[in-house]
Amino acid sequence: MTGLRAQQLAQRRVALRRRSRDLRQRAGIHAGALQPVFGWAERVQGAWQWLRARPPELVWPLAAVTGLWVARRPSRLISAPLRVWSMWRLWQRLSTSRRGR
Repeated sequence: MTGLRAQQLAQRRVALRRRSRDLRQRAGIHAGALQPVFGWAERVQGAWQWLRARPPELVWPLAAVTGLWVARRPSRLISAPLRVWSMWRLWQRLSTSRRGR
């Protein structure tokens, strides 16, 4: 490899490292806006794991409490599935855009 070509490659490497550093910093800034979503997803995942680890005898009282919660305010029966559906749609859009890149 000639000296000129080696110098060009070294400059290119430095430029790519700078760009990579800048992109990582920007990604970190933008990821901060997603913290509430990630926190919510972790809580849901933790609740799901907790529920799966419990014996079936615990599921019935939990279902009864959930039923009473919905019975106190029937509008939850409509709003909760709509929230779940909108979060699912958001997940689909994000995963589709991630696959496209």
